[in-house]
Formats: sequence, C-alpha cells, structure tokens
Amino acid sequence: MINKLSRVTTYIESYAFDRRNGDMVKRSHATGFFVKTKDQILLVTNWHVVTGLNPAEPSKMTGVCIPEILKVTVISKENTLTELSFPLYDQNLKPLWDEHPERNAVDIVVLPISREVEKHFYVFDILSKLDSSQIKQSVGTDAFILGYPFSKDHLSDAFGDSNHYYLPVWKRGSIATEPKLKIADKLILIDSMSRPGMSGSPVVISEYVDVMTAKNEKGNDIIKRINAGDTSALLEFDENDVTNEKVKNFNILGVYSGVVGSTKLQELALGKCWHIDTLVDLIENHVSGEMPYHEPLAPHEHYEKFLENMSGVMIRTDSNGNEISRVPMN
Repeated sequence: MINKLSRVTTYIESYAFDRRNGDMVKRSHATGFFVKTKDQILLVTNWHVVTGLNPAEPSKMTGVCIPEILKVTVISKENTLTELSFPLYDQNLKPLWDEHPERNAVDIVVLPISREVEKHFYVFDILSKLDSSQIKQSVGTDAFILGYPFSKDHLSDAFGDSNHYYLPVWKRGSIATEPKLKIADKLILIDSMSRPGMSGSPVVISEYVDVMTAKNEKGNDIIKRINAGDTSALLEFDENDVTNEKVKNFNILGVYSGVVGSTKLQELALGKCWHIDTLVDLIENHVSGEMPYHEPLAPHEHYEKFLENMSGVMIRTDSNGNEISRVPMN
C-alpha cells in the first residue's frame, strides 16, 4: 500500500520552449504537493522553482531560461501514472501563481488549479488536521522530507526503467531550531542532507497512536457507532470483533526549500523549512505572482499554441506522453 502522503507529493519538471523550433527544453526537477482549501485546489512548491530565480539574489537567474511550464507526475486514484502540464503564465504573460505578501522573501508559491483534480488525484485539506491528533512540535523531533533528490533520467540511467521515480524519497532529518521561536517568524531549520530536487517538499512529523481496528463486519459496526457517539456500543466491544493497533499519524510541519545559503551552514547540512503557519498565511493573504527582476517574457507562437491547446481542459497523459483524457477545468 502506498502511503497517502506519497500520493499527494508530486514529481515536478520545469520546461521552457526553444524559440527556434518549439521543442520543450527541460530546466530542472523539483517537488510539490497538492492541498485543498474550502474552495480551491492548490499545487504547492517553491518560489524559485516557478521563477528560476534565487530568492536571495533574484536579479540573477539560476538557469539558461525562464520556466514556462510545469509538468507534474502523479498517481491517480485508479493507480495509473499520469502527467499533467500546467502553464505558469496566462495569455498576457502574467504569472498564474500566487505568492506571499512579502514576495521572494518567502520561498513558497501556490498554483491554483481546477477542483476537477480532486476527482482523479489525492489531495489533503491544509486547513484541517492531516490526522485526528495534533502532534507536538519540539526541537530534536524526527522529521521527514518527502521529495525527489534524483531526476527521472538519473534514476533510469542508474536502475533502468523500473525505478519508481514518481514516488518520493522519505528523507529523515530532525527539527534543529525551536519551532515556537521561528526564524523571521516564518521558518525553522532541519538537520538533514538534501539535494536540489527536494525543493518544494512537504516536511512532516509523526507519532504512533492507538486505534481500534475491525476484524469483521460486526467490528466495523461497533467502531462506526462509537465514532458517532453511541457509547452503548462500548458494551458490545469484544476482542474477537475489534482490536487495538498502533499506527503512525502524520502532521505537516512545513515546506522545504533547500539548504541555508552560506557555505559554512551548507557544510552543517541545515535546511530551511517554511513553517505550516507561513503556508497558511500565504493561502489566506496571498498576492498575485510577479516577475520584476528581469525583462518580461516575450510573446512567442509556441507558448501561444500551448495555451490554446490547454484552454479550458486538463490534459492527462501517461508516462510515455500519450494523451489519456481531457478533463474540463470548470
């Protein structure tokens, strides 16, 4: 069984068009994850992933071109591997993502997408608890960074085609700074080695809790009644029908965005985790994305054709790039 957090975590590749021939050129790979709010489905990743800029030095580009498209690989509810393409700019070449009011000072963005996504793929409600218990956040607590340290091509070269590149690596680390005293009121540090592809990863903490598990239909009925508040069901509790098990619950701690930028701290392997409170603040008080640090994207026919093809639909393709279906976006 694939963990539910692995299902909402997504492998991302950013692309730009070659103006000469219209070919898509891959820039980099990264991580993202789907969340939902009361009225939206959002793809969460880092600001530097969608802009191609270093937040600390935004006037300097980190690649040879500006990202125009994100290709996101996800596992559908039917357990099929699907690739989705999301434009980063509209017809007027205005950014489609939302960011924090403090702009690039907070290295997170959310890309609003159609609620139709929830019919086909797994998401979780960022404004509700991931599990029934709220896990205590303490310095020294183990944390997991769920992401993609290696690209699809890298894994194919190393292990062949059966490499499951679309499933995130659960990289263990620990909370290295006091969560209640967040740096700049927004982030904490994680003690863990990482690679660039982990940018945009969800960071989670966990604990074991006791839960009742049904052994048969009678047990299912007893548990349903107890959960509904029917205390009389406790009188029917029988170890032949219901048992107690320890299961691991998870809470999201924040969004990973790579190591701290100075060489000495990089050697200490300290990574930045934008706290969940910062992500919620972005969602509730977001501003439209901007790209003020370089010349605006120049219009070109290849991107216009891409937008025209994507207009009003979400195109699902398989791992080989063959179109599976077109899902209306309204």
